[in-house]
Amino acid sequence: MMFMRMRILPCSAALSLVAISAAWSQQPIVLQADSALQTSATIYSNAAIVRQQFQLPLEKGENLVSIERLPEFIAPNSLVLRPRSGGVSVTLVSFEPTVTSSIDILQAYAGRTVTLRQRSGVIEGQLLTPPTSIVGGTEPCYNGAILRTRTGELLLSPCGELVLPPPSPPVTIAPRIRTVLSAQSASPKPLELLYQCDGLQWQATYSATLIDNRSLELVGYINVSNTTRTTFRCNPLQLVAGSVNIQRSSQRYKTGTAELRMASASTDAELPTQETLDEYHLYSIPSGATILPNSVTTLLLGGPVTLSYNQRLVVRGRYYYGGYGHDDQESQVPVATVVEFSNAGSEPLPAGSVRVWQQDRQGVLQFLGEDNIAHTPSNEKVTLTIGESFDVKASRREIDYKRLAERAAQYTVEYTIRNRKNSPAQVSVLESFAGDWEITASTLPYTKRSARQVEFVVSAAAGQVVTLRYTVQHRW
Repeated sequence: MMFMRMRILPCSAALSLVAISAAWSQQPIVLQADSALQTSATIYSNAAIVRQQFQLPLEKGENLVSIERLPEFIAPNSLVLRPRSGGVSVTLVSFEPTVTSSIDILQAYAGRTVTLRQRSGVIEGQLLTPPTSIVGGTEPCYNGAILRTRTGELLLSPCGELVLPPPSPPVTIAPRIRTVLSAQSASPKPLELLYQCDGLQWQATYSATLIDNRSLELVGYINVSNTTRTTFRCNPLQLVAGSVNIQRSSQRYKTGTAELRMASASTDAELPTQETLDEYHLYSIPSGATILPNSVTTLLLGGPVTLSYNQRLVVRGRYYYGGYGHDDQESQVPVATVVEFSNAGSEPLPAGSVRVWQQDRQGVLQFLGEDNIAHTPSNEKVTLTIGESFDVKASRREIDYKRLAERAAQYTVEYTIRNRKNSPAQVSVLESFAGDWEITASTLPYTKRSARQVEFVVSAAAGQVVTLRYTVQHRW
């Protein structure tokens, strides 16, 4: 025989539950999240930690507080409510997400009476099973829905316009928090709300203008993306650069899909201060910033700073692995345009995209290409592949192949570099091998860059065609 164990609460605990229940039924103190006394945010590359300060007119005892119009994309398990003075404690917190679709609304009407308007008439019945999907049209169809009419008939996946009675409780159009605060006395009390919002993110972008053949001017920008419908008036505003592990919740509460618009801030503002935070870099915006809903706000990160650069043409050849990768057909190989510079003496460069520009003869700034960079500390090399050469072409073919053993071969490769410019060109040809290899003959010297890669430098005068040929023995 099985016995159920009953737990008898102490009198004080029982009275506390009664007080909470009474507070839950009282008229709440309503706060608007976008009207907080102060909002601050620390934004990462894929999320943000938002802190908001409120002043509450609490009564002695239990108080029901509702913080409404919270932003979408909140991680519910990140919510923290902290009274900022003594004599106040958080008794209960409830997070109420927004309704995100018609399917979500209909889920709440399972078992209730609804009205179905069709061209042939009006049908009232009980929604036994809500739909799994809705197919649009002149008369939407509710796939998977089961509606029992007043006569007992069952309508499967009915079509028409569903008219619903007023929801109870009312539908939440934006996420909100309802909490019970216990106060020892009646007076205004400060409260801090902290949460993770995945609708706020940032990344760096850079503008690199080639001044001459040796130097470029680099300017960095902060791009804060806000995909929520909330305005964040952040002061202070801070940004963390680095690869920070943020646990992603299985659910994110949002409404709709955001269409972002640009909302550039003044680039004459004071530059952000930068400090080391553990293994990351923290940037603080002295004057804060207002981040508009569904927008990208641009702030100045740093610069302009003048740096030396080197531009070269690079051909990346085929990678050989065992007996694979061989082809005796001549093929055209892209000649990439590569810009390299070191941020020696300058600030670290958070990950982002770099757009390269150059003035034409009339002084008009023209776009040359762009590439992405990883997080780059000071005194590190930056390599950008911004496009392909128009006038310098390269072709490659394997002109000889000999099998030396079951797992060994010898082959000869020929590159043809064609310089159709009116000026000299220098092309770096990179070849990669796996296993054991040895170059036994070459028409040009080479440099071993790593255990599996060599570099040939081919110089071609204006209008010249130059041939590179090498032979390699390969064992795998």
